[in-house]
Amino acid sequence: MAYLENRLVAVTMTIKRTLILALAICCTACGLFEHDGQGGFQLPVPESSTGTEPKIFDLDNQQMLDELTGQLGEKRAIFVGEVHDRLKHHQNQLRIIQSLYARYPNLAIGVEYFQQPFQPYLDDYIAGRIDEREMLVKTEYFKRWQIDYRLLQPIFEFAREKHIPLLALNVSDEIHNKVFKGGMKSLSPQERSQTPDDIEPASEHYRQRLKTIFDSHPSSNDFGTFVEGVLLWDEAMADTAARYLNTHPQSRMVVLAGMVHIMYGDGIPERVNHRLGGNQSALLINGGDFGSYPGIADYLLATDGHKELPKPGILGVSILDGADSVYVSEFTSGSAAQAAGIEVGDHILALNGMEVANMMELKAIMFDKQPGDRVQVEVLRNSVMGSKKELRFDVTLR
Repeated sequence: MAYLENRLVAVTMTIKRTLILALAICCTACGLFEHDGQGGFQLPVPESSTGTEPKIFDLDNQQMLDELTGQLGEKRAIFVGEVHDRLKHHQNQLRIIQSLYARYPNLAIGVEYFQQPFQPYLDDYIAGRIDEREMLVKTEYFKRWQIDYRLLQPIFEFAREKHIPLLALNVSDEIHNKVFKGGMKSLSPQERSQTPDDIEPASEHYRQRLKTIFDSHPSSNDFGTFVEGVLLWDEAMADTAARYLNTHPQSRMVVLAGMVHIMYGDGIPERVNHRLGGNQSALLINGGDFGSYPGIADYLLATDGHKELPKPGILGVSILDGADSVYVSEFTSGSAAQAAGIEVGDHILALNGMEVANMMELKAIMFDKQPGDRVQVEVLRNSVMGSKKELRFDVTLR
């Protein structure tokens, strides 16, 4: 899926009020940018930035968490900006959600990670009508977002346990992609009906930041359509969040999204405020290094002590995704699947008795496996003579 910041990273302080953000634009689906997992972008902090320096809250400190939660109770929309692949950022988000829920159980969670057409499957997951694996397959999570779901899993499990609504904020990839390539004018009337009626222009400060991102990617075609694509993200997410809050006047919402959509409030938050009729948003940004940048957020969340997810258990294969099947195209070095007897060309039929018809179904089974776990793999093998046979292998993941 095309999202503005697939992996917004590592914020460090530099001279002349310049913010170094390692920001990768998750636009692989629309062919705009390639993600390298590391890339850096210099986003200038406007010299005219105003406001007080935000206080830093360490959410591992219960007293500070309680203090922050009390202050957030005055707002209906709480935005928590993240670097998408940072574990500590999502842990902070979960602490905010848990603490708010304890005081204000009429809570919803809006997420950038899912697209509006798949909302029924999030509803089914929260209601217990489908399990986690089915939700991930039906929402096409592993195709449209591609960030390790284990980072989000505790948040989603808590939402399901407490029956907290999860809202898919984004419009579809298909619409995103067309706008990034050809602007809003490229949409058909039917597609345009799936987007907000009004898309407010970017502030000058926001345009400056977007121009820096745009200039870092010479493969981009036109800055105007790039801005239109980003504003469509912001406006669509704001519209979905505000519609919910307007129809649920007693509710609060925690919005989880990338930092660029939230910092300085001129992405999603100001568009939510416009729809709610006043400043009803609180801005939280993960990263204490932002402390000397007035106006970037209302609150900063400490992220000291870099933590990472444990390495997942893997089969050690490269997979080609066919129309209705997946098959092994090659092995990685030290492949667990190869050691168990699986061969190149084998079609994978099932894992642990669960049928696999495409890559998304395979990933939905494998995402939480660990090294040392045993997985039974059923394959269909074509022999030299043209016959086919089904085989089963017990693979110890590495």
